[in-house]
Amino acid sequence: MKKYPLARGLALLFLAGLSFDLLAAHPNCAVSGGTLLKWPATGPAIWEMCWLPPSQSSGVQGSGLEVRDVHYKGILVAKRFHSPILFAEYRNGAGGNCYRDWKDTNARFAATPAVRNTLGIPGTFLATTTCDISSSATTSHGTCPFNNLSPNPFVNADCLTSGVAIEDRTNAENPDESYVLLTTQYSASWYQYASRFAFYANGDINPEFGYGNSDGTYNTVTHWHHNYWRLDFDIDGPEHDQIAANGVLKSTEFTDNRSLTGAGGTSPSYWDITDGVEGFGYRIVSGANDYTPANESGRGFHLADVIGSKFINNEYSDKANNSLSDCQMVATNIANGESIADADVVFYYTASVRDSTANNWPTSGSGAIPQDSMVCKKVGPMITPVGDWPIFRDDFE
Repeated sequence: MKKYPLARGLALLFLAGLSFDLLAAHPNCAVSGGTLLKWPATGPAIWEMCWLPPSQSSGVQGSGLEVRDVHYKGILVAKRFHSPILFAEYRNGAGGNCYRDWKDTNARFAATPAVRNTLGIPGTFLATTTCDISSSATTSHGTCPFNNLSPNPFVNADCLTSGVAIEDRTNAENPDESYVLLTTQYSASWYQYASRFAFYANGDINPEFGYGNSDGTYNTVTHWHHNYWRLDFDIDGPEHDQIAANGVLKSTEFTDNRSLTGAGGTSPSYWDITDGVEGFGYRIVSGANDYTPANESGRGFHLADVIGSKFINNEYSDKANNSLSDCQMVATNIANGESIADADVVFYYTASVRDSTANNWPTSGSGAIPQDSMVCKKVGPMITPVGDWPIFRDDFE
């Protein structure tokens, strides 16, 4: 869209009968909560948001790495991105149980001083979590400065004990590939979960979740992990938003299972959250590793890959508490038939992984799966802009 000089642009706005809410907007972290991030640090901001570490995140027992009041080039994108629902599910009858994990315990990971709880240029190494170095099928690496690495490049002085690493990954040769990366790690007893958000100069957003292990407990029992991102998009404000699955608008709250091939069929392969008036927004496409089938364990605890719902203040989960032994995610507690046409909407996206053992699932035959239960798996969708984004608002900063 053509950018207009300031005086002419203001005149056109008045002539069109439009108000000043079309001018560039900015986060107010004093109201939203959290710490302001502006990237790049100098010049016009591409991304602005308020960030919180796991220990300060919202919801019962937290929601991991959380960003609020997210703006792209002066336009509100989201009220909140976070992961308030997280499970570890063990194979039925194999000696394990299942757990609704907590998300508010900061854990140690490696980060250079320049990026510890502030935007900075990475130093001698990039932010490194337990997940980033867990490649052994049977051995845990613990937390920073990690175990069982030979040689071990990290020492205690390299460890961020509480918070978020915020790395400026500017690429001068390919500006559109530049991004700012937020990284954190949090613990839930046996597990070390890693959470990241990458915000690109071209408007792309890439959440990533890593399922790391801490001490190897129940390493011999096949299990599944399920992370639910809660993506509370407010495209250009909370009103008039809509959700479409494979281009078909959803009129009421819904649940879906993703296409396992990403190629259509009876299940969607992408979802759009757009402003119903202006037509622009974001498309969510599953990552290559996000395709573990719903309910692979056969226990019936996790039956939906995505949920579309109407925004309800302070509704972050399917349950009002986070009871450790409450294993089932009840999607119908979130999606229960409310209208989401021309509304304030919320989108839940699930990515699950299987930590397999050679001894008990499958038990034998050609389908037997090698043990990889201690290898950290990373998952996450790509979220890309769609429609005609009115980026001319930059001129009014």
